[in-house]
Formats: sequence, structure tokens, C-alpha cells
Amino acid sequence: MTEPRAAASLCEEFLVLNRQAFAAGYYNTAYHTLAAALQAAHERQDAEGVARVERLAREQGAVMDAIAAEDEPSTQSAEARGHLSMFTLLVHEAHALLLMLPDEHSSA
Repeated sequence: MTEPRAAASLCEEFLVLNRQAFAAGYYNTAYHTLAAALQAAHERQDAEGVARVERLAREQGAVMDAIAAEDEPSTQSAEARGHLSMFTLLVHEAHALLLMLPDEHSSA
């Protein structure tokens, strides 16, 4: 099993790659690096990390819709095919994973 520190570092590395890919307009790559960050955060049971990915997926989806609505991962393009956008699906996945994490505030 991966050490928690290594997993946290891996999540951060995915987020760095996500920001670079998104800034360069590689939206599919940005999505996949964000999904990888979500997986790394979930494996660590890191609610803050999962919530961060959820927020970033929502923000990046909205930005992409505003500046690149014709690109494949956009909401407009996905809806034209009868689907949800990849970023919207990632928001839903992150939210579901967040709900499945143990509640750190409940008494044991």
C-alpha cells in the first residue's frame, strides 16, 4: 500500500498537470488528470481533496463552456449527443465519493 504522504504528493502532481493541461486548452487531458486526482484523494479517504476536485471540475466545466463551447467535453457538445459533459459527470462522481467517506465528525 502507498504511504499517505506519497499518495498526497501524487494527488498534488495530478492537480498541477490538470492546471497545465487546462491552461493549454487540452480539456480532455485536463479532465483525465482531474479524475486521477479524484481517485488519489479518494484512496486516501481525503474528504478535503475530494471536495477540491469537485469544485475544480465544476469551475473548469463552466470556464470551458464559456470559452470553448464547441469542444467535445463541453456541456453544449455533450448535450447535442444526448449526454452530460465529462466535467459534470466528474462533479457528480466526486460528490458521490464524498458522501461515501466516513464522517470524521461523528463519535465512535
